[in-house]
Amino acid sequence: MKSLQIDRTGAVFIGVWSSGYIGGSLATSAIAPLAANLWRFAIGGILLAGIARRRREAWPRGRALGAAALVGALLFTVQFGGLYLGMANGTPASTTALIACSAPLIVAAAGAALGWDRLAARQWIGIGLGVAGVAVTLADRLGRPPTATAFAWTLLGLAGLASGTLLQGRLRTGAGPAALAATEIAFATLAMAAWAPLEGSLAVPGTPRAIGSLLWIALIPGVLGPLLLFALIKQRGATRASSLLFVVPAVTAIAAWPILGTPIGPTTVAGLLVAAVGLRLTLQTPDRPRRRLEQATPPADARSSSLVPHPDRREVPHPDRREVPHPDRREAA
Repeated sequence: MKSLQIDRTGAVFIGVWSSGYIGGSLATSAIAPLAANLWRFAIGGILLAGIARRRREAWPRGRALGAAALVGALLFTVQFGGLYLGMANGTPASTTALIACSAPLIVAAAGAALGWDRLAARQWIGIGLGVAGVAVTLADRLGRPPTATAFAWTLLGLAGLASGTLLQGRLRTGAGPAALAATEIAFATLAMAAWAPLEGSLAVPGTPRAIGSLLWIALIPGVLGPLLLFALIKQRGATRASSLLFVVPAVTAIAAWPILGTPIGPTTVAGLLVAAVGLRLTLQTPDRPRRRLEQATPPADARSSSLVPHPDRREVPHPDRREVPHPDRREAA
């Protein structure tokens, strides 16, 4: 039952994350790119803070607060600021998706190099298939090569996504998920508020397209996206959680057909199948050794109680183990 819940969480995350590309495409066609991000962060952060307050969640403090500020700046400000500016400077949306959804490869390589994550050979094959699936999905959609400036912005967004995801997996705090997400987005909003005025107007036109797309990216990927991502990172680790991004381009392409009028071709279906195989290898391979390790390792309470007795655990003789005096002792008595 637990694995079924994780599968559903991953499926919802893929849908939510994919909708962010559709909504973002609509929003940036009506609002300045960084302004769309600024108002998205502001609305989403307020809603997440309200959820955390209603749930009475603990908030990050001390070092965890500083770490949350760093993760928020990377995962939200740098990622979306870089990707949106890259598209504004000429990088096609399909190319942007291709680069961004290759982040799991960087997360896996960096985690392995730092000793934070160990991957089996089959997992590396799965990651490679995931990247290949992304490339196949977008093979017939890649536009002209971007300029050096646009490409640099897109790579900056990729760096923000990969580094933010990697550090999020190392963040240890007792804060609740909504409180942590609200804190990170609050710092991202402050950083974006200083950056956005330098890149265009902050005004939001009063058109249905602008308001509707802004509300969508603020409520769906802006609120649900971070909560689902953080939950998946906590359950699976940064590498396996980010590997869900391999399927996002194909799902985005399918959703863009009725919404944006962009037809899909056989390469989209082929890419989805390849990415699905890679995702299966990446997610399911490590589960078996983990279960064997848990079965072979005694619980923490058992290990500690075998070394130091608990003060409340006084030794009481078993009723069937009453001390019987030796026959010689009875005669002596």
